[in-house]
Amino acid sequence: MSLGKVLATFICLWLAWILFTGSLGFQELAVGAICAGLVSGVSYELFSRGPVSEKLDPRKWGYLIAYVPAYVWAEVKAHLNVAYRILHPSLPIKPAIVRLPSGLRSDVGLTTLANSITMTPGTLSVDVDEEESELYVHWITAESLDDKEVQEKIGRPFEKFLKEGLG
Repeated sequence: MSLGKVLATFICLWLAWILFTGSLGFQELAVGAICAGLVSGVSYELFSRGPVSEKLDPRKWGYLIAYVPAYVWAEVKAHLNVAYRILHPSLPIKPAIVRLPSGLRSDVGLTTLANSITMTPGTLSVDVDEEESELYVHWITAESLDDKEVQEKIGRPFEKFLKEGLG
């Protein structure tokens, strides 16, 4: 057990607790510390592969923070696209399962990309090939099966931030 990794995980979880509760009251801080301590003691390895200094890199955190508005914008566009297709049934719907090559190498990065794609209307991650760093995605409007176009339309909004933030 690496004390540095446990401590780094504890600090991140406790700060997230404080951010989500929005309170600096003693009771909230104490309960947050207890919860963060329990979770970090059990699962620090899930959050801290590699050196601790790498996880605390402000540049990586900047990319992860920038990922949130990029994700929300991709969600809004996808919701509007699917809603528009529902309201205008004459628009083409051409479902297909497409291969999405990814430059992400970490398990957390690939999982986050797969979840982001699944949460976006019109797409659903159906398989992940960890060895080849690829996803297979059901796409409701598969305009093309070309890997580059699929990557540009589906993966690009998420991957550029995740690659720098999570690897």
